Amino acid sequence: MHRLAGVGDQIGPITLYDVDGTPVELASLSDRPVLLPLVRYYGCMPCRAFLSELNEIRDELHDAGVRLVGVGGAADYQARHLMEHGIGFPLLLDPRHDLYRALDVRRIRWWMLLQPVTWRNYLLAARRARQGRITGHPLQAPGLAIVDTDGTIRFLHRGKTLGDYPTIEAIRSAVGRISATS
Repeated sequence: MHRLAGVGDQIGPITLYDVDGTPVELASLSDRPVLLPLVRYYGCMPCRAFLSELNEIRDELHDAGVRLVGVGGAADYQARHLMEHGIGFPLLLDPRHDLYRALDVRRIRWWMLLQPVTWRNYLLAARRARQGRITGHPLQAPGLAIVDTDGTIRFLHRGKTLGDYPTIEAIRSAVGRISATS
């Protein structure tokens, strides 16, 4: 039976890509803990709204010693558009979903699209973002991880439906705990 990756586990080498297609090794980002929101895709309305919320606290995260780097599928043009229009942190691509697999952030079941919480997430996101063209797999679950300098997972949230991210307060709390032990 496959054991799920979890807090305290280490993830191996992962290659991501910047919007120009240049490989970026996850380990190269780890001069400090890295907070990695894993979006369904960069055009997803709840995902864009969540990235916008993180953008508002990016200086606070930096001051706490945490690097913020977004991860999405293969739509480089969507990531580039977001960075050109206000997202002030790098958005990297994971076209083969290697990081998603390493963290066991899986696809959701189609029936979750019918759940009230999914519709609530979309309605709340409508205040901050507009839907972009669907790229990749429409049922990819979102997630968020904080990975320490040695590759150890320090915080992990696996979304159960579209737009299921931890609250900003939960992220602040996790960052505070990590900062206190660093």
